[in-house]
Amino acid sequence: MQIDITLESARSLPGVNLTNDFNRVEFLSRMNASEEGMHALIRCDFNDASILEKEQEAFKIIKILDQNDHSALCEVLASGPVSLIFASLHHAWWVTPTFVHPEGMLMTLRGTRNALRQVREKLSTVLGDGFKLKLGAESLHSPEFIELLPERQRTVLEKAILLGYYDRPRRCTQRDIADSLSIKQATVSEHLQSAEATIIHAFTTEP
Repeated sequence: MQIDITLESARSLPGVNLTNDFNRVEFLSRMNASEEGMHALIRCDFNDASILEKEQEAFKIIKILDQNDHSALCEVLASGPVSLIFASLHHAWWVTPTFVHPEGMLMTLRGTRNALRQVREKLSTVLGDGFKLKLGAESLHSPEFIELLPERQRTVLEKAILLGYYDRPRRCTQRDIADSLSIKQATVSEHLQSAEATIIHAFTTEP
C-alpha cells in the first residue's frame, strides 16, 4: 500500500519544514522503535550542508554516518505524529520508496490487513481526509490480499505484478498484460480495477 500526503494537508505537521530545508528526505531502514519515536536511517539531499545543523521538529539527527556536498546518510530519531504511529505498530512498517519531497510525502507500507487498517484510522485522526491510498507492488505481493480475489482477477493481477505494471516507473502497459494472457485490453482494465477496489476495501472497512 502507498499513502500520498499532500503538502497542503500536512501544513500542521512538524515534518512540513523538511520540504523547505531539504530537496528530499528518504527513509532507508527502521532500526528500532520506542515511545520516543522511530530510530531510522535516512538520506537527506540538500543544497547547503549547513542545514544539517538546524534543529528539526520532525526528527533529531543522532549521527551523520556519511556526507558529501549535497547529501548525507544519517541515523535519526523521528518523533513527529506520523512517525509515532508506526513506532506504536508492530505489524505495519515503512519500506522503500518512502520519502518527503517538496510536494508532500509518499509512504510505501507493508503489513497485515488489520495493521494497515489501523494505519488508515490513525492517519485519519491526524490528517482527516488529507491523504490518498494507492496500491503498489509491495502491498499487492501480500498473500493476504491476493487470496481475496476471484481466480481470474488474481491471474491478471499476478501477471501485472510480474511484468512491472505497479513498479515506479511502470515497466509495462495494460496492452502488454493483455497480449501475454491472450485476452482483450478492456478485460485487463476491468479485472485490475476490480482487484484494486477489493484490496483497498479490505483495509478501509471494519473486519
